[in-house]
Amino acid sequence: MSSADGYGHLLSAYPARLRRTYGPELVATMVEMAPDGRPGRREQLRLVADGLRERFRPPVRRPFALVLAVLALLIGGALGAAVGSWAGTFGYPALPDAQRILPAGEIHADRTSRYVFAGETLQDSAAVRRAVEDSHRQLVAEGWQATPVHLGGLVTGYSYTATKDGVRFDVHSASDPAQGALYIGISGWPLRPAAYLPLTIAGILLGMTAGWLIGVALTHRIRVARRPLISAILAVTGLVLAIPSAAGFVVSLMSYLTAVEPTPISGAMMHEEGFSFGPTAETLLALRVSEWPLVSVQSLQLLWIWGFAVVAVAAVLARRGVEREELVPTAG
Repeated sequence: MSSADGYGHLLSAYPARLRRTYGPELVATMVEMAPDGRPGRREQLRLVADGLRERFRPPVRRPFALVLAVLALLIGGALGAAVGSWAGTFGYPALPDAQRILPAGEIHADRTSRYVFAGETLQDSAAVRRAVEDSHRQLVAEGWQATPVHLGGLVTGYSYTATKDGVRFDVHSASDPAQGALYIGISGWPLRPAAYLPLTIAGILLGMTAGWLIGVALTHRIRVARRPLISAILAVTGLVLAIPSAAGFVVSLMSYLTAVEPTPISGAMMHEEGFSFGPTAETLLALRVSEWPLVSVQSLQLLWIWGFAVVAVAAVLARRGVEREELVPTAG
């Protein structure tokens, strides 16, 4: 066994394309240049640092490679934000049953894991006002922090907001032109927990790092592929397919994070029915994109999967032509 064999584990810091070809040479060089053939901690750390640096280094003088790596970085950051913000939703409190604070009557309700709405149809303004004030007294008695009831006309209605334990309720009333009656509605949703933003930021940083590493590795594989043009076209096509999902999610997330106050519209909630990577219904509605043919929340939240599948095919095809890399500067 040579004196270099005991340091082979340090080569895991290098990308496989260099480790396969130059691994033994890199360790042997480090050992030969060390006093008494015993590399110290500094020399070992330098070898590891050189290997990590090579993982982040795209092919030189290759503008296409740089563009592809940057696209992968941005899409990776968006996907990381999606994963981080989704993890943040696990801190949402459970929503109470909104129906229990309404008086008996013709009640309809809609509930998801992130949003709840209950409404009751009434026949006169006096009944509406009484229902709003009764619900206000009940919530205050249960410890909710409620604003005073705003008493308006039949157009503006009666309304107030109440918060407790990270949950917000909006109680409002308005006329129903279709039925010629009045109704009271209660919308409830969780407020953003304290861990939501830190998890989102952590996801962005990890996603950008992973995206850059994957993009750089892919460009190196394409550079030495037997048919680089085919792999390059597939890689770019896959990333372009993922852009609408990534861009749509970022726009929706920024709207959610920068809102002055949470919106009672369920379509604006992030990850309302589980993990999603794409725009919310509210974003498509605001941008009027939902009017375009074949464009929907569902299609944009699935498009990135097809894009990543195409990138994976490009990586598999590029692997078939791996050749010897040029020697790069290493430790010592």
